[in-house]
Amino acid sequence: MAQNIPESHMQIIRSAKNYEEAIRVASKPLLEYDYITEEYVQAMIDSIEEHGPYIVLADDFALPHARPSEAVKETGLSLLTVKEGVDLKGNTVKLFVVLAAKDSSSHNEMLQSLAEFLMDKQNIKDVVACNTVKDIKTILNERWN
Repeated sequence: MAQNIPESHMQIIRSAKNYEEAIRVASKPLLEYDYITEEYVQAMIDSIEEHGPYIVLADDFALPHARPSEAVKETGLSLLTVKEGVDLKGNTVKLFVVLAAKDSSSHNEMLQSLAEFLMDKQNIKDVVACNTVKDIKTILNERWN
């Protein structure tokens, strides 16, 4: 399942001034490859403002997403590690995986396999510790079935 996040959709940065900036950076590959529109990025941020930090699913990990809409052209994932972490409403997040879902069901298998990968907290720590996208891809290929 690691093929769900191509290397072109992975990024590593040192820091972000806030979670909004981190989500915008994490979403950049999905924008550039025409999976989503700018409206989807704003919908993710608005959703956090409205519902709180519901996207924080584990220590250091968040899954930014919004409801399926016309702003999603193709289902996909992108990944961002923020070495210094960023505060997301009281939670420190170092790993963001953005989910763009075109409909309410096509991404379910992908999410289930991602959840299984993330259940091992060492996987999150190891991905965050990577200094290159190639290293991240290697971990995903070895451990994300």
